[in-house]
This record gives sequence, C-alpha cells and structure tokens, in this order.
Amino acid sequence: MGWREVVNRAGTKARILVVDDEADIRQSLHRLITRFGHSVKVAASAEEADMWLETERFDVCLLDIELPRMSGREFLKWAMSRDPEMAVIMLTGLDLPDLAIECIDQGARTYLVKPIEAEFLRLALRDAIAMRRVLVERNDLAGGVGT
Repeated sequence: MGWREVVNRAGTKARILVVDDEADIRQSLHRLITRFGHSVKVAASAEEADMWLETERFDVCLLDIELPRMSGREFLKWAMSRDPEMAVIMLTGLDLPDLAIECIDQGARTYLVKPIEAEFLRLALRDAIAMRRVLVERNDLAGGVGT
C-alpha cells in the first residue's frame, strides 16, 4: 500500500490537542482545525495539557516549544512516554534547525515555525493522523498475535 492509500484510509475526523500559552494562537488554531473537520481541545500549559491527556486520547498534539514552567521539549518526552502512538507536531517562533532535529529525534512528527500557513498545517495534520492510524493498527495487530 502506498502513502496515498494510507492517507485516504486514515479518514478525516481526528482528536487534536493544541498546547500554546498564547490565547490568540490557541483560538486561531482551534477555529482553523475545527474548519478542517477535527475535534479540538486547547491547553495553555503543560499542566493543563496533562489533565486532558489523563481523560482522553488524542491523535495529534500541536505543542508550543516555549511554555511556562515546563518547556514543550520536556512535555514532548513525557507525552511520548504516556502515549507513544500520539503524533506530536511542534510549534515555535524559533527557526532553529538544531532544535527541530532534537524534537524530531525525541519523537515529534514535524516542526512548524509560526506563523503557520493554513494549507501547510492541514497537510501536516493529514500526514500525522495517517501515521498515527498506521501505528495504532500495527500495534493492535502485534498485540493480537499472542492472544
């Protein structure tokens, strides 16, 4: 199966968590992602995002790198240990290739520099959702082998 088939099979509706300390950005992303057809929850901090992750599973987390008290990089490590299948897309105003590589090496799907073009975000979400679904299916199949 090729990537196009994977993307088409992934469907359109996903659960997205947006974590950003700037209210305007949270609101803008919420509106935009809702228009893409996804359900969205927002958090202003890592602590608030943690509360959402305790009660729900998300397909994708859009995670700001610069958060109060706990950085997005620290939260990325923690979130990936909690749900390794969740796709994390890092958001930042810092266009730093070394930081992008570090985040991707720690499990982030991609690294987007603000301001983010709507179409680029839509494509990044589409691919992250497809990869999440592939991982879930693979892990479900692997878990069912021994039963």
